[in-house]
Amino acid sequence: MSSLVHVFVSEDRLLKIVPRNPVLSLVPALLVGMAMPVCECGNVAVARRFLAKGVPASTCISFLLAAPILNPVALFATFTAFRLVDPSMVWWRAGLAFVVAAIAGFLIGRWGRGESLLASGLVSDHHHHDHGEGFGGKMSAAANQAGSEFLTMMQVLVIGAAIASATQVVIPRADITGIGEGVVLGIVAMMSLAFVLSICSTVDAFFALSYVGFFPLPAILAFLVFGPMISMKSVGMLLTAFRPRVVAALVVVTVELVFLSALLVNLKGVLL
Repeated sequence: MSSLVHVFVSEDRLLKIVPRNPVLSLVPALLVGMAMPVCECGNVAVARRFLAKGVPASTCISFLLAAPILNPVALFATFTAFRLVDPSMVWWRAGLAFVVAAIAGFLIGRWGRGESLLASGLVSDHHHHDHGEGFGGKMSAAANQAGSEFLTMMQVLVIGAAIASATQVVIPRADITGIGEGVVLGIVAMMSLAFVLSICSTVDAFFALSYVGFFPLPAILAFLVFGPMISMKSVGMLLTAFRPRVVAALVVVTVELVFLSALLVNLKGVLL
């Protein structure tokens, strides 16, 4: 998908649909996240291509954070898992994902501009365009680009998955969930669990369902929102798109926003 965007969508055409206003530019990113059923593994490649074409970093970050949750497959899975427990969970998950992604994208986007945020490899790619001629040439270019993208992302994905798997073996799951007494610690425990497990957003709702009897629903909500945004697996992939300091800031901002959002939901008592 990212390769087709690279070859068939020109920079001018793409930038025309992105408003220059930093707040309004977040809207197409969030809407694209709803229209493209990609999980957190696939959306990084797409966002990398958007970045390389000059789309504002704030827009790409919002897409990165929101797409794994707002895509219809993940939302349907969430509804299916929680329809008997609390059907409103799907709306809370989507709503918080929308808000957190928009705020994080806006904050990081205001922190820096353009190539100062991008990984060095992506900066050089921003200046290289070889789309081929004619439909056949473009498809050939897309295939070559897809192969290159696959090799780049798969290396990081395998390493990230290996680290996450090793952590699951070394650190017993009970040690993480054991700190979860009370709402505050429960939120911390479930966010930590989401970071370590690195479960795909299309199936994590069924995993979270098994913890409903042990943790309050705001903590479960924090798991469902934070996991697809930031995990051991995704951090390595984010480093292929952004500089380390940007990824570190993104992690810190997302942690704070998800934690405070889940805590606010608990204080409001909307999830019983």
